[in-house]
Amino acid sequence: MLDQYNFHYINKGNGKPLLLIHGSLCDGRYWKKQIDSLCMNNEVFALCLRHYWPNDFDSNNSEFSLNQHTLDVMRFIKEVIKKPVNILGHSRGAAVSINVAVNMPELINKLILADPGGIILPDLNDQKNNFRICAAELVGKNNIDDGLELFIDKVSGPGTWRKMVQWFKEMARDNAYTIIGQSLEKMLSLTNHEIKNIYVPTLLIGGELSPEPYPSIINILHKLIPQSLKVIVKGSSHGMNLGNPVFFNKTVSDFICI
Repeated sequence: MLDQYNFHYINKGNGKPLLLIHGSLCDGRYWKKQIDSLCMNNEVFALCLRHYWPNDFDSNNSEFSLNQHTLDVMRFIKEVIKKPVNILGHSRGAAVSINVAVNMPELINKLILADPGGIILPDLNDQKNNFRICAAELVGKNNIDDGLELFIDKVSGPGTWRKMVQWFKEMARDNAYTIIGQSLEKMLSLTNHEIKNIYVPTLLIGGELSPEPYPSIINILHKLIPQSLKVIVKGSSHGMNLGNPVFFNKTVSDFICI
């Protein structure tokens, strides 16, 4: 219990703490192909962010935001893990992770960002929130799968939702109403100065088939973050940790051990 809120998380393994931050429509279960591999040399914490499964999303609650999730993660590190961590965030979870690095870098040993999303950068063309709004409207009308298909296909490519495995679809359905909160939140806006001041070693992981703006975001961050390394997962789109978990897990492990 942190700040009168019951946070659920998976904890497994021994070693240096590795905190996993999921993205949109996901929760701690998203990392099922990472936890058993990465816990062999790390103490893994897979956190379920505020209002994601197994907790419910309350459309009347104003706490759903990148800033609130950032505050929650910082507090989780300080009060539960109680030492600096290696942090791995995917998509919107990567935006939360980089926001922690900007605001409290002393909490992070190494930063790992997989296809960061929900970020506004100075050299990036304006990003539109229209697809999130449209998906939220469908979910609000209880057209759950239609809204999920619109969202997933936008971030991972046309036809992705129909090809997704059943466990992923069930997880997305469990978190479907969080799209409503996400459609209303402000995206994370970072200046060049803030990004250049990220001094922790940073690994940027992209999917070779990931649609824009993910490749552009990674390229800009790689250019600006002083100690950054970029790795592309060939043959995979936005969910590269599921598409090629062996390569993804080895890339993460090798970077942590450097």
